Amino acid sequence: MSRSFAAPLAAVDTVDVADTAAGGRVEAVKRIVAGDPYLAGHYPDFTIYPGVFTLESVQQAIRHWATRRHGPGTVAELTAITSISFAAPLLPGDTLRIGCDLSEHEDTPGAVRAKVRCHRGDGALSARMTLELRIERTDDDDDA
Repeated sequence: MSRSFAAPLAAVDTVDVADTAAGGRVEAVKRIVAGDPYLAGHYPDFTIYPGVFTLESVQQAIRHWATRRHGPGTVAELTAITSISFAAPLLPGDTLRIGCDLSEHEDTPGAVRAKVRCHRGDGALSARMTLELRIERTDDDDDA
């Protein structure tokens, strides 16, 4: 299945990827900008970065890792949210810092678990989550 996620939303500004034998580590940053169109009306009197966008930021960071580790044409599809909690709001002017530890399942090819902690620029924990993903290679010709 081919899907374009959150296009044209760029939910990460920078991504740093490190590979390990069992998976990898991803660190990403998203600056929350007051003028971004997805903030308009998200609580008119108390604008916050939506939790679903925090999840999208994490997914986009993981997609960078999957492409680097497995090559172009690789997709990382979310298959399960094992746990997710939001601890502090992200407001315009804040910086979201994402840290993902990724581990590939030895017994299930393509299965990856991501343990994620998100912090605001001031160091406060904003979210934590454990995600399950499936890594697959795609063929661009399948979209035709």
